[in-house]
Amino acid sequence: MYRLLPGWLWLLLLWGVLIAVSLYVRPLFPIDETRYAAVAWEMWLRNDFLVPYLNGEVYSHKPPLLFWLMQLSWRLFGVNDWSLRLISPLFSLATLFLSGAVARTLWPERKRIEALTPLLLLGLSFWLVYSTLTMFDMMLAFFALLGVYSLLKLAESRLSLKYWALLGIAIGGGALSKGPVILLHILPVALLGPWWLKTTGFRWKHWYLALVSAVLIGAAIALCWAIPAGIAGGEDYRKAIFLGQTSGRLVESFAHRLPWWWYLEILPLLLLPWLLWKPLWVGLRKLTHQDSGIRFCLVWAIPVFIAFSLISGKRIHYLLPLIPALALILARAVDELTEPERWQRGHIIVMAVFGLLGVVFMLLPWIKGVYPRQSELSLISPMWGGLLVISAVVLAVIRAKELQDSVLYICVASVIALTTVSGGIFSVKADRYDTKIAARTIAALMDQNRAVAFYGSKYHGQYQFAGRLKQPITVIPGFAELYAWAKQHQTGYIIVTYSDAEALSPSLISYHYPFRGQNVGLLSCRVLLANSASVPF
Repeated sequence: MYRLLPGWLWLLLLWGVLIAVSLYVRPLFPIDETRYAAVAWEMWLRNDFLVPYLNGEVYSHKPPLLFWLMQLSWRLFGVNDWSLRLISPLFSLATLFLSGAVARTLWPERKRIEALTPLLLLGLSFWLVYSTLTMFDMMLAFFALLGVYSLLKLAESRLSLKYWALLGIAIGGGALSKGPVILLHILPVALLGPWWLKTTGFRWKHWYLALVSAVLIGAAIALCWAIPAGIAGGEDYRKAIFLGQTSGRLVESFAHRLPWWWYLEILPLLLLPWLLWKPLWVGLRKLTHQDSGIRFCLVWAIPVFIAFSLISGKRIHYLLPLIPALALILARAVDELTEPERWQRGHIIVMAVFGLLGVVFMLLPWIKGVYPRQSELSLISPMWGGLLVISAVVLAVIRAKELQDSVLYICVASVIALTTVSGGIFSVKADRYDTKIAARTIAALMDQNRAVAFYGSKYHGQYQFAGRLKQPITVIPGFAELYAWAKQHQTGYIIVTYSDAEALSPSLISYHYPFRGQNVGLLSCRVLLANSASVPF
């Protein structure tokens, strides 16, 4: 089956199905995706490409590359929410193809690894999910992979100048994507070159001098934005971008919010569904660190994994740039298999698990009587689960003539599983994550010159882009400020978020919308002042 189409076309086809379904079934996710879209929107309104803003205040948490690319998409296609959602997926696609190039450079004599690596990477459920999300980490993963690819080509070409320049571009692009953390992904591989390369007559002195030059090139690229942005944004913003994204995040590096072993606990989840594939375990037993490619992948992944385990803030997507290294190791392991009987039926267990997941989805209409709190899931059509079951059965009965066939079948099943599960869930829950309706109401009130405020400790900008708002929303963190603001803006409205739908009488709320597991309401200032005793805050 794999030979029916060129390998690159399989990747493009599966990626296209994944992204098309994601764009169709779900809106921009609050809080992260809507926040980043809001920052790009405010930069667009201000015509300011140096300093990011969120709800009228400078936004120093992230560098601007993603925001620039969002605005570029609007220049090309007009202001919309679909083109900005293609940016991260396009970086994912580029990383898939680049992973094949890295595999070819690491193991030029093993042609199958080049074909297997992108499929193994795409088939990882963790990678599939984040390929559809508009975040910075997929961009960082691409530039990190571009950096390690540059190091490989440098070693191969005996320090070619063009690859040092490419390494500098990768560092600069990574810095503009998510800050100096790009160095954590590249420098260990570069500094430990003598361990993974083990070649005679190599000019290591020149290697390290050129590494410094590449870092300086990357720093120069980032500073082309950071210096003028720091000047334009003022002293606080300047301190934030030069210190807050580096030393400030390391001050509490040993004050763990989560235990140091947390990443070890979730690592098996990141490798699904391949951990269920028996041929992988057969191949892993044959690996040895004598393989220079394995040494390269280990020195790429392990130091960064340890560093992330020691820092205080742990988020699962921080590991995304390491996943291509894991995919390369998996591809090298399964390439050890030479006996067809090892893989012809090896994918059946994986298909059985996917089929079981489909059966669970088919049974969701009966969940209401067992779990009343999850009664909304009972509205999911059994069609979604049935589609997954049928796909799993069909792929299970097909014998894999080649190793690439078995990998492709699992990759196809992974894509179908994610699209059917997300399609089913968002068919009944999409409105709870869609901020457009509430945002348009807010925009209409602002068009009537009515002041709008948000009651809460922090507003994440979730209504700015969705409503195409042209002015910030006032944030009211405390109870006393709430009534003071209402008295000053008696024709205005206050956005309130509450869990219990019965906590506020319907007569008090002018507009009401479901939001995630809570409710969002618009409360008239006049109503608030007239019914202060009836409002539970």
